[in-house]
Amino acid sequence: MAKRATKRNSKKTLRGTSQVEEVGPLPPAGRPHKSVQDVRAQFAALSAKQPVDEGFKAAFIESKIALAHTHPMTDLAARELAVKSVINRLGSGAPHAFAQLMAKGVGSLNQPVPGGVGYGVFYNPAFKTGWGHGTALAFDIVCPTPPGGNVNTWLYLTATNRSAMGVEAFISYNGQNDTHFRVFDWARSDQWQTDIPLSGLSNYLTMESAHGHPYSGAPGVERHLADQRHDLSQSGPALQSRPARMGPHLPVRLCATDAQQKTGWVGSWAPIVETFQPLYTNTSPMAR
Repeated sequence: MAKRATKRNSKKTLRGTSQVEEVGPLPPAGRPHKSVQDVRAQFAALSAKQPVDEGFKAAFIESKIALAHTHPMTDLAARELAVKSVINRLGSGAPHAFAQLMAKGVGSLNQPVPGGVGYGVFYNPAFKTGWGHGTALAFDIVCPTPPGGNVNTWLYLTATNRSAMGVEAFISYNGQNDTHFRVFDWARSDQWQTDIPLSGLSNYLTMESAHGHPYSGAPGVERHLADQRHDLSQSGPALQSRPARMGPHLPVRLCATDAQQKTGWVGSWAPIVETFQPLYTNTSPMAR
């Protein structure tokens, strides 16, 4: 998975059949899109067809808490603050999930440290907060389908854009035959915004070449913009299709202070492979 920096800018784009102003940060030049189309209704309809997977939601919450709880930060106090910030943003089910995790004991976690990250990078504290009124992440998710190897439960290909109140768009595997594109919004109370089987997004997948081998990929953009009044405008993520870039979760205005948007553990992970098994074999293409 690769990430690219972007800068704040603006340009005219298409929303349905009318032109609208797209406010930056904008994706880097050379991305595979020519225009922006508002397809929120289509993505909402596709997501509504998916049954609620409570097992998946529970696994997501526990994994995020474990990620913060086991990350090798400077000291134990910093990890405790990280756990509290994650629990506060995860919602009402998080305290119970944390209690269950503590009851089982950290020794029960058999994934790599930190908390089940098999590959990837994290933002250091200075870089995580080193942005002004906007931050964005443009990255290509190499997502072979099926994942291959010995994947027999959950596995995420995910990233955040440094904002503590941003969105997290990711590829979610469950074994070999259940792959979804999902969106979790860390700023909202109705956090689960998008859930679409990857088979329904063929027009938004590309072919990427790494070390002489072709792999399917999903180009994505996660953007976060705050103006001088501390209004937060979520604009992302956007999967990029071959003829156009679309936004399943386009601008929504919320209110947050600068500190709320930049502090806390949420938003600390750049592209990572989030794992749920103690051992993986023949899955190296995901880290291309």
